[in-house]
Amino acid sequence: MNAPSSLTPTEVIAAWIPHDARFRKSAARHAREDPSGRRLHRYVDGLINRDNDDGSPLCEEGLRTMAAVREDLDRRPLASVDWRVVRERLVAGLG
Repeated sequence: MNAPSSLTPTEVIAAWIPHDARFRKSAARHAREDPSGRRLHRYVDGLINRDNDDGSPLCEEGLRTMAAVREDLDRRPLASVDWRVVRERLVAGLG
Protein backbone atom coordinates (compact mmCIF):
# COMPACT_ATOMS: atom_id res chain seq x y z
CA MET A 1 0.00 0.00 0.00
CA ASN A 2 1.04 3.66 -0.06
CA ALA A 3 2.55 5.89 2.59
CA PRO A 4 -0.06 6.37 5.35
CA SER A 5 -0.53 10.11 4.99
CA SER A 6 -0.61 10.19 1.19
CA LEU A 7 -4.20 8.92 0.73
CA THR A 8 -7.53 9.70 2.35
CA PRO A 9 -9.33 6.81 4.07
CA THR A 10 -11.72 6.64 1.10
CA GLU A 11 -8.79 6.36 -1.29
CA VAL A 12 -7.11 3.69 0.84
CA ILE A 13 -10.20 1.47 0.88
CA ALA A 14 -11.18 2.18 -2.75
CA ALA A 15 -7.64 1.35 -3.90
CA TRP A 16 -7.51 -1.87 -1.92
CA ILE A 17 -10.79 -3.79 -1.72
CA PRO A 18 -11.82 -3.80 -5.42
CA HIS A 19 -8.42 -5.26 -6.33
CA ASP A 20 -7.99 -7.86 -3.58
CA ALA A 21 -9.34 -11.11 -5.01
CA ARG A 22 -9.65 -12.68 -1.55
CA PHE A 23 -12.27 -10.16 -0.40
CA ARG A 24 -13.63 -8.59 -3.61
CA LYS A 25 -16.47 -11.07 -4.20
CA SER A 26 -17.93 -10.68 -0.69
CA ALA A 27 -17.40 -6.92 -0.75
CA ALA A 28 -19.14 -6.64 -4.12
CA ARG A 29 -22.07 -8.73 -2.86
CA HIS A 30 -22.49 -6.42 0.13
CA ALA A 31 -22.19 -3.39 -2.18
CA ARG A 32 -24.85 -4.69 -4.58
CA GLU A 33 -27.27 -5.64 -1.79
CA ASP A 34 -27.20 -2.23 -0.09
CA PRO A 35 -26.85 0.94 -2.20
CA SER A 36 -26.36 3.02 0.97
CA GLY A 37 -22.98 1.36 1.58
CA ARG A 38 -23.80 0.40 5.19
CA ARG A 39 -23.38 -3.34 4.61
CA LEU A 40 -20.12 -2.74 2.78
CA HIS A 41 -18.93 -0.59 5.69
CA ARG A 42 -19.80 -3.34 8.20
CA TYR A 43 -18.04 -5.96 6.06
CA VAL A 44 -14.85 -3.92 5.69
CA ASP A 45 -14.94 -2.94 9.37
CA GLY A 46 -15.10 -6.64 10.23
CA LEU A 47 -12.07 -7.32 8.06
CA ILE A 48 -9.94 -4.44 9.29
CA ASN A 49 -10.95 -4.03 12.92
CA ARG A 50 -12.13 -7.51 13.90
CA ASP A 51 -9.94 -9.75 11.68
CA ASN A 52 -13.13 -11.43 10.53
CA ASP A 53 -14.34 -12.26 7.01
CA ASP A 54 -18.14 -12.55 7.24
CA GLY A 55 -17.85 -14.59 10.43
CA SER A 56 -14.68 -16.52 9.59
CA PRO A 57 -11.31 -15.68 11.13
CA LEU A 58 -8.69 -14.38 8.72
CA CYS A 59 -5.71 -16.51 7.75
CA GLU A 60 -2.16 -15.29 8.37
CA GLU A 61 -1.96 -13.67 4.93
CA GLY A 62 -5.27 -11.89 5.54
CA LEU A 63 -4.03 -10.67 8.92
CA ARG A 64 -0.91 -9.23 7.27
CA THR A 65 -3.07 -7.49 4.67
CA MET A 66 -5.27 -5.95 7.37
CA ALA A 67 -2.19 -4.75 9.26
CA ALA A 68 -1.01 -3.02 6.07
CA VAL A 69 -4.43 -1.44 5.49
CA ARG A 70 -4.56 -0.22 9.10
CA GLU A 71 -1.08 1.27 8.63
CA ASP A 72 -2.24 3.03 5.45
CA LEU A 73 -5.27 4.39 7.30
CA ASP A 74 -2.87 5.83 9.88
CA ARG A 75 -5.45 5.57 12.71
CA ARG A 76 -8.05 7.43 10.69
CA PRO A 77 -11.54 5.95 11.16
CA LEU A 78 -13.53 4.01 8.61
CA ALA A 79 -16.43 6.33 9.47
CA SER A 80 -14.69 8.98 7.35
CA VAL A 81 -14.76 6.75 4.24
CA ASP A 82 -17.20 7.76 1.52
CA TRP A 83 -18.71 4.31 1.05
CA ARG A 84 -20.60 5.43 -2.07
CA VAL A 85 -17.25 5.92 -3.84
CA VAL A 86 -15.99 2.50 -2.74
CA ARG A 87 -19.30 0.90 -3.71
CA GLU A 88 -19.22 2.51 -7.17
CA ARG A 89 -15.73 1.16 -7.80
CA LEU A 90 -16.75 -2.32 -6.73
CA VAL A 91 -19.98 -2.37 -8.73
CA ALA A 92 -18.31 -0.81 -11.82
CA GLY A 93 -15.73 -3.60 -11.72
CA LEU A 94 -18.50 -6.18 -12.11
CA GLY A 95 -19.41 -4.78 -15.54
